[in-house]
Amino acid sequence: MATSIDKVDQELLLKFMNDNFSDKKSLGSAKSLRDEYNKKKEDIEQKLIIASSEIPSKIDNAIISAEATSKQIQKLEEKLESVRHQVLDHTHSVKPMVGELSALVERVQEVQRYVYYLSTVGKIEDLSSQIQASLMTESWTSAVDNFNEMTGLFNSLQTSACQNLLNFMKETILFWNKILRDRIAGEFEEVLKVLRWPLVVTTIKAPSVTNVKELKVRMEKLFKKLLNLQLPDNLGLENTGVHPLLLKIGGIKPLLLPLELMIKPLRKRFRYHFYGQKQTNSLEKPEWYLTQVLSWIRDHSDFLDRNIQPILEDSGRGDVSAKTEFTRGLVLLVMEKIVNDLPHLVYDEANLSHIIDEILLFDSEIRNTYSYPPILPGCLDVLCLPEALNKWLIVEKKFAMQKIEQMLQSPSCWDSQYKDIEDLDEVRVPECAESFMILLHTITDRYKRLPVSDAKLQFLGLQMELLEDFRMRLVQVMKEASTAPTGHMFCAVLNAVHYVVQVLEEWSELTFFLQLLCYKQNRSMKTSLYETNKSSTVASPDIRRGSRSANQDGEGNRLDLELTELIDLSMEHTVFEEIKCLFEGMETDMILTVCNYVFLDVQARSQPYRKDRWISLPSPKELSTTLGLSQSACEMFLVLKDHLATMEGQLSKVLFDKFWIRLAKSIDQFLLNEVILTNHFNTGGALQLKFDILRNLIPLFGDYSDKPESYFRLSKEACTLLTLKTGSALLLKEVLQKNPQDTSEPPTDALSALRDLGIYTLTQQQCLRILGLHTELSLL
Repeated sequence: MATSIDKVDQELLLKFMNDNFSDKKSLGSAKSLRDEYNKKKEDIEQKLIIASSEIPSKIDNAIISAEATSKQIQKLEEKLESVRHQVLDHTHSVKPMVGELSALVERVQEVQRYVYYLSTVGKIEDLSSQIQASLMTESWTSAVDNFNEMTGLFNSLQTSACQNLLNFMKETILFWNKILRDRIAGEFEEVLKVLRWPLVVTTIKAPSVTNVKELKVRMEKLFKKLLNLQLPDNLGLENTGVHPLLLKIGGIKPLLLPLELMIKPLRKRFRYHFYGQKQTNSLEKPEWYLTQVLSWIRDHSDFLDRNIQPILEDSGRGDVSAKTEFTRGLVLLVMEKIVNDLPHLVYDEANLSHIIDEILLFDSEIRNTYSYPPILPGCLDVLCLPEALNKWLIVEKKFAMQKIEQMLQSPSCWDSQYKDIEDLDEVRVPECAESFMILLHTITDRYKRLPVSDAKLQFLGLQMELLEDFRMRLVQVMKEASTAPTGHMFCAVLNAVHYVVQVLEEWSELTFFLQLLCYKQNRSMKTSLYETNKSSTVASPDIRRGSRSANQDGEGNRLDLELTELIDLSMEHTVFEEIKCLFEGMETDMILTVCNYVFLDVQARSQPYRKDRWISLPSPKELSTTLGLSQSACEMFLVLKDHLATMEGQLSKVLFDKFWIRLAKSIDQFLLNEVILTNHFNTGGALQLKFDILRNLIPLFGDYSDKPESYFRLSKEACTLLTLKTGSALLLKEVLQKNPQDTSEPPTDALSALRDLGIYTLTQQQCLRILGLHTELSLL
């Protein structure tokens, strides 16, 4: 240790001398260096003196301060204990008085509630009297203001438990609303009638309108008064008489009162033509009333934009679009009509299917052409009601199954539609598989615009059922054709399976199905959390004693909080994961079946080649001609070539690549185990084997790969070892025998020697065994 320190000091000293005294001239600076280092030394000593004098005093002060603080804490604890006892004594002494005061406070609060209740009733009666007085003097503005004050009071008491008071207020509001509305609405409708509203085509020529400006000013005043008579949403919805089924749809709310009155004549026309015994009311022709509604929206859009929208903006209701509100009213008419016809449609599958198609077109038209917002309820919401959705799913499945039966009974169902077009026939999709996926795509197009995610998931489940049914049909056909795996039928089924897998992979990446996956996972996660919380609630006595309302209020918040903490939702799978895996497994099994069939056929023709006399073949020098393919291999290679050509013409390119690669590896392993390792070779035999494999077998696969030899590594490397010159082979054998035990990795020198020869796949033991098969080496 001391030696190492001395060595470090010597190095530092040498560095210091070299830096400061590199030549004779620098010796003159020795004095200045001495003064500089003496000054640094004095500064350090001064700092040490100051530190040694100040630090102990600081430590003492800190100790004194800590002791003082500890004493203060002790005094505070004693004082706290004293105060606690005083509080307990005082609480005990005033407890009887607190009980008496609590009872008095409760009575006072109860009296206050009575007073407020009676004052509210008095306020309502007072407002009613003021409205009545205003109507008698025809002071419409005052009457509307008092009415608005009454509705405001009603809205402020929505959370009250006094149901009788709320019912009284509701009846009073509806009473005055009807009186005010009827008086103003009649005048408003007269003005609209003079202005030729609604704008419908008639055969009678009407006289031109005079005083248009005065009429529009009058209409504007009446429109604003009607806006002030707008009922709260909960009262207005009950008062409009909406069908009970429509109340199940979220987002249904009453129209603005003036626009409701503007739609009133159109509603009369609609009911006249499309209800009752009229010929235009036909279950088979829903397009009649859908087209009529679209024409009304088109014809009135310009009037609404020019005359009604400015009134809304001037009244502070610019957030409401007149055209959208008008469209919403007409869409509600259609929804009521569909709900009215639904009990008859569910028993008529053809008409139900037809109206679904028409509704899908209608909804697309009003949202894309007339900019009807997607957040507002529409006709598709009616189709998502259980009464319609369940029957729709049944009809969809029935028609899909019928279509599948027709596909599979077609004479050309297993032929490609593009078999005569070479450029388009790479995939070689059978007609039935393509038609089936088009059918699924059509179903997706029909339900993808549904506004309810649960309904979409039910249709997705239907698609899964159809995919599984189609898979089972393919399995049945495959089993019937399994006696000839290289035949047209078996290959067509394989192409169909592969095509389904490809399409499902493409669909899995679409935004629509990713959204469905996310919704499905969130829903299942929330369901599991709810069940967990529910079970824990039952198990916990403390929670069980809690109030029911408290549990209900906190349950949703607790679930939402836990869901927000789940940031690692599984997104590595898709909605088609399970069914796609089944098709992929079927594809893998079928490729394996074809490979085994071809391989066994080739293997059956290899008997003469395996038993060839490799040990006694003449060397090339002894031959009068050049090397040629072994006669015993001709039949085997010819059968292999025929199978490859047959499969190339029947399988899609991707499947054929999987087939020949698997087949090549099987043949490669077979040649090593059944031909090379079971025979001995002289020089001529080794060269003949190499010629057969490298110049005849591997080129058979040259049309399918730029480097087909990479799939015959075992046999190619074995040929390399068998055809080594005697000296090189002996040297390699000596290197490999230095470590004869079977290890996962050969020693470095053996590994290097094998790599130099291009041997990467064979193990060390296999290399030694192959070298021992050469007769010249085995005799040495």
